[in-house]
Amino acid sequence: MMMLSYAKTAKGVAEVETRADRLKPALRRLLILVDGKKPLDALKSMIGIEAIDEPLSQLVEGGYIEAIGAANDAVAGLDETGAPASDLASLPAERDPKALDKARNYMINTLKHFHGPYTKLDLMRLVQASESHEQLRTHYADWLRCMHESSMAERRLDELNRELFNVL
Repeated sequence: MMMLSYAKTAKGVAEVETRADRLKPALRRLLILVDGKKPLDALKSMIGIEAIDEPLSQLVEGGYIEAIGAANDAVAGLDETGAPASDLASLPAERDPKALDKARNYMINTLKHFHGPYTKLDLMRLVQASESHEQLRTHYADWLRCMHESSMAERRLDELNRELFNVL
């Protein structure tokens, strides 16, 4: 099964570098996130909106991005080491109960580290209250969105995802 993703055109790359067309902030953010690797669902989770069709259409019509077919789903979710990068479906259904504590602590500690101890309290409470891996995994998209809000976290996102997926 192929997943749809988008890649920047030469015009899109130039716009990111020069800001010549002065795109609206939301469109510019989306343009920056488009890299030819992230599937559409990942883009949705990163920018936090479900109504992504209109901004994507604007960028396509403007010649900034183009739709491409991503790699096979099973391969697209793997990083260079062959470990799952961000595909929850690839995680084992059952994990050691100790891993649940590690996963909760990892998510909470990364939120505190990149956003401060008082900024993402609602999500931290939900993570802490999770009683199973399945329940905790429902908060992954929110955690990921928070990591994208921090430029420091975003630079390390592959590493953070890999470490979390080892216990999630």
